[in-house]
Amino acid sequence: MKWLARILHVLLIPLIASAGVFKLMSGAETIREVYTDPLAPLGYSVGFIYMIGIIEVLAAVGLMAGFWRAAVGFASLGVTFIVLAGAVGSNLIAGLYAEAISPLVGLLVTVAVFLASRYVLKQSRGTAKLASQ
Repeated sequence: MKWLARILHVLLIPLIASAGVFKLMSGAETIREVYTDPLAPLGYSVGFIYMIGIIEVLAAVGLMAGFWRAAVGFASLGVTFIVLAGAVGSNLIAGLYAEAISPLVGLLVTVAVFLASRYVLKQSRGTAKLASQ
């Protein structure tokens, strides 16, 4: 189970990082075409999309740090969950059902990483308690 958690964790990092980097490296016109125009009913601005990009990049950095500091990793998983849940919800509200699939997959991977990491952490703490007795 430990290796499954690690593999999913490693897969999640470039997924989140690439989404954030794409947003930050894109010009305002591209942001309008890709994000704000299709989601016009929700009224997202270009600045808001840039802010989401910054949050995604920071979450990816936090996911990397999570290999050494579990609390940072779990906090980053929480932020990633919120961002992806917002993306799924935004696409569904705007009627962009096909576009909601990609963030939904990321959301499911995020939940799987959280549950697997939590399980591994609990198991390692239980093993440490048994070893110290």
